[in-house]
Amino acid sequence: MYRSGSGYTLVEMLVVVGIILMVAAILLPVYETATRRAERVVCLSNLRNIARAALMYADDYDGRLVPALVPYYRRGYAVCWDVLLEPYLRTPQIYLCPSDVAPTPGPAWAYSCQHSYGINLDVTLVGGFWGHAMLYSQVEKPETVILFFDMARAASYGYSYSWGALREWVGARHAGGANYVTCAGNARWARLDADWALAEHWIP
Repeated sequence: MYRSGSGYTLVEMLVVVGIILMVAAILLPVYETATRRAERVVCLSNLRNIARAALMYADDYDGRLVPALVPYYRRGYAVCWDVLLEPYLRTPQIYLCPSDVAPTPGPAWAYSCQHSYGINLDVTLVGGFWGHAMLYSQVEKPETVILFFDMARAASYGYSYSWGALREWVGARHAGGANYVTCAGNARWARLDADWALAEHWIP
């Protein structure tokens, strides 16, 4: 076959392109799986850091957990837990899960950061009252009671187990499950239908 200069024939180029496409088809699912796994790890790290900040907050406020909401000077307006924890965190990016494609701030009536996570209202909004969070010492098993979690509901700030409809509030964006962190700072992943995500871990 005659070859002009050092160029490649059309057949050779098509063979090379075919090999590249075949290798890409093999590696792409592997790359995607690795990326999703890395995002889950980053999310768990975020939740650990947020829980650590909450424990520092409790140390500064006589052992009281960070409230989900506190009243603002404007009547009917509130400050959200994420704003209260900002001084203890290096960057607000910690509030964003890398797998959350549409993070939002809290409700329009609350001063809040953009976030992917929610707080357990059964320990931080006791009786539904702003500024009423439990003392850390009142949580009998802080290593099992959820404090923060992957949140699915936009423009929200937390979840109470009494509301039901767990799947509407907890974001299963990590391989069919969500990340959680307890009042003691233990972070883990679990499927929404797993026992670990049921009432005993939401209500102290």
